[in-house]
Amino acid sequence: MALTRRWIKLGRLFLVAWLAFYAFPIAVILTSPFPIRDKVVALSVLAASGIVWVWFWTRIAAGPDGRFRVVAVVLAAIFMGIFTLMTPPQYGSLFVYVLLLVGAGFRWRIGIPLVAAAAIAAGGLDLIRGVAPLTATGQVLNDAIVGLSAVAGRLLIEANQQLSLAREQIARLAVGEERLRFARDLHDLIGHSLSVIALKSELAGRLIGRAPGLAAHEVEDIEKVARDALHEVREAVTGYRQPTLDAELAGAREALAAAGIQLQAEVEHTPLPPAIEAVLAWAVREGVTNVMRHSEARRCAIRIFNKDGAVTVDVVDDGRGGTPEPGSGLRGLRERVVERGGTLTAESLPHEGFRLRVTIPLSGVSAPIDRVSA
Repeated sequence: MALTRRWIKLGRLFLVAWLAFYAFPIAVILTSPFPIRDKVVALSVLAASGIVWVWFWTRIAAGPDGRFRVVAVVLAAIFMGIFTLMTPPQYGSLFVYVLLLVGAGFRWRIGIPLVAAAAIAAGGLDLIRGVAPLTATGQVLNDAIVGLSAVAGRLLIEANQQLSLAREQIARLAVGEERLRFARDLHDLIGHSLSVIALKSELAGRLIGRAPGLAAHEVEDIEKVARDALHEVREAVTGYRQPTLDAELAGAREALAAAGIQLQAEVEHTPLPPAIEAVLAWAVREGVTNVMRHSEARRCAIRIFNKDGAVTVDVVDDGRGGTPEPGSGLRGLRERVVERGGTLTAESLPHEGFRLRVTIPLSGVSAPIDRVSA
């Protein structure tokens, strides 16, 4: 599953919510018979470390203040070190927060040695405040595991981001490859025909004075070759421009799977005229493209069905919804739908998600698939 902005935001909020564990040491400080001065200092240190913690996850981790990660980790270590030395051994340690910052803040080659150093430092602090050596050793191992888990989490996030970039690159390469294929097909179709036309035109020019009959025959051949070439180009362009439902559904399944979006497709319709099938296939393509680009959805449903003498395509996702911006894709699709006497609806759903619906009547369909005029 790709890391969308929604998931990144939720992850940061989840880690900020770890400050809820501060409630336990705060309660101990307030209810224990410590001097007022010590209570004020301890609460101030906790507040400062909490501010650093929030700053790290909201602004430093993959944010605009990334250059300050060393400053944040050092400040957190200082504050947590002071707080650890101020509290009795039976109250445990919050130095594990520092291990999480170290593991998440640096690449693994730097992060692993720093995690080891921070875990040993935590054990040293425990020994200074009177923790038994065996207990301190266990705390070192526990902190090291937590820090290494943070390193592993960072590696997973980086791998996911690299996969997302790779998918985008593959999509761009696929578009470029399709353009090259189309250019190659056109070259193969008309290159030979144009060469023949040029040669026969030269021959007809030489024969027109001394052998008009032969020149006329060559001109007839030129006309035939030109008409054949025009027919082949029309077929190539028509096949290139007009998608089919089966092909678009198969492409949608592959594309959505690559984006980590689950697809549920329900197809319940009779065989359709090519003109209508082409428009519905365009609707599927546009709907799936918008789901991948804008929705941040986890699931997408495509339903094609006949009802009341019309065929309908529904593309529904569970993403963020919102008011659609009429881009060139939706405008072009609306023009195609209107040409067939149909309707297009693009709207947010009441709770979450977005729906693209195209409905085209089946009666009175006489328009052919778009043709290329001569």
